[in-house]
Amino acid sequence: MNDFLPGISQALNVHPLFVHFPIALWSFSLLLWVLGQFLGRNELLNAGRWTLYAGTLGALVTLGTGYLAADGIGHDSVGHDLVHVHRDFMLWSVGLGLLTTVVAFFLRNRGTSKGQWAVTLGLFLTVGLTTLGADRGALLVYRYGIGTRAAMKSHGEEGDHGEETEEAEAHEHGESSDPRDSSSKNDHHK
Repeated sequence: MNDFLPGISQALNVHPLFVHFPIALWSFSLLLWVLGQFLGRNELLNAGRWTLYAGTLGALVTLGTGYLAADGIGHDSVGHDLVHVHRDFMLWSVGLGLLTTVVAFFLRNRGTSKGQWAVTLGLFLTVGLTTLGADRGALLVYRYGIGTRAAMKSHGEEGDHGEETEEAEAHEHGESSDPRDSSSKNDHHK
C-alpha cells in the first residue's frame, strides 16, 4: 500500500478521505434544487433530492470518522479547543442536513411550493453551517497541523513513525536521509 497510495499510507486517520463528500454534494444539491424551482423542472428537483440523500449519507460517515480522528488527538494539543468548535458546527450541519433530507423525502411526490422552499432554506443553512465548520477544520490542519505527522513530531508523539517522516521530508527536498549518501545533498545545492 505504501508504494501504490503513499499519501494515504501516511495518513493518521481516514477522516480527510471523506470530508469533501458532504461539502460538494450538499452544495450541488442546493444548486440543482434552486434551478429546479426557478425553472420549474422536476427532473432537477429529483436530481437535487438524490444528491441531498448522498450528501447526508456522506456527512454521517464523515461525522463518524471525525469522532474517531478526534480520539487520536490529545486534549493538551495546541488548537484542541478549535476541535470542539469544528465538531459543533458539523453536528449542527449534519442535524440540519438530516432534517432537510427527511422533509425532501416526504415531499418527493407532493411538490408543494411551501415544501420546496423549506427544502431550499434547509439546504442553504446546511451548506452555510458546513462551510463554517469546514473552514474551522481547515484551520485545524493548516494553522495548527492537527492530524499531521509534523504536529505529532513537534509534540513528541511520533511513535515509530519518526524514521518514515524524516525519510519523506528528505525525499520532498531531494535529499537522502542516509548520512552516508552525501551526493544527494551536494547535487541539490548546486
